[in-house]
Amino acid sequence: MARHTLQDLLQYQFRDQSLLAQALRHESYAQESEESSQERLEFLGDSILGAVVSDFLFRHYHQLPEGRLAQMKAALVSTEQLAEKARQLELGDYVELGRGQQQEGNRQRSNLLADTLEALIGAIYLESGFETVRNLVLRLFENELRAAEEWRKDYKSSLQEEAQRLFQELPEYQVLEEIGPPHDRTFLVQVCLRGRVYGHGSGRSKREAGQKAAEEALSRLEGAGREQGEEATRNGG
Repeated sequence: MARHTLQDLLQYQFRDQSLLAQALRHESYAQESEESSQERLEFLGDSILGAVVSDFLFRHYHQLPEGRLAQMKAALVSTEQLAEKARQLELGDYVELGRGQQQEGNRQRSNLLADTLEALIGAIYLESGFETVRNLVLRLFENELRAAEEWRKDYKSSLQEEAQRLFQELPEYQVLEEIGPPHDRTFLVQVCLRGRVYGHGSGRSKREAGQKAAEEALSRLEGAGREQGEEATRNGG
């Protein structure tokens, strides 16, 4: 697939196409071609991405303690989250892999996609500086950063604790549907307990949809608990 399509999705045009090529060159391909791999760019991009996200959270959530900010940052820059963003960019189609990696079908592996996205961020930083890459990251992760405030209420963790207390089981999340093109996708998720559906949610990421499903499930559990309490009071009376 032509690299100009990827640059259109990124809304960034590389002046140095060799830098873009290196960012897309997996170590397995580099070993066969004796060219530089993406690994050093990935190392740089990981730090730049962390700095941009940390700066955003610090400036937008003034009252949160360091521990909560760290949790939010970890969720935003997790391998799962980065791989999901890379899939929206169809990044797997552009990565140069060695023959063995191609034969094993690793083009859509989460670690590979996340590493390649970090390498791209590192390459853009090298070519155009921090402000340019900051604007690009904030644009790419706009929905996730906007939803970060909801992550302050970690409904999935709360539901897990409640499910273990009530049923001695963990909730099960299922992706029902993925709607829209890869760069503008909506996920529909349901959460089940003991084989019964307790909540549904939709969002621009699987995490956001799962949080909304967990919130609905918690509400239903709390409602059922109140009803049981009222019934016990009536029977006791």
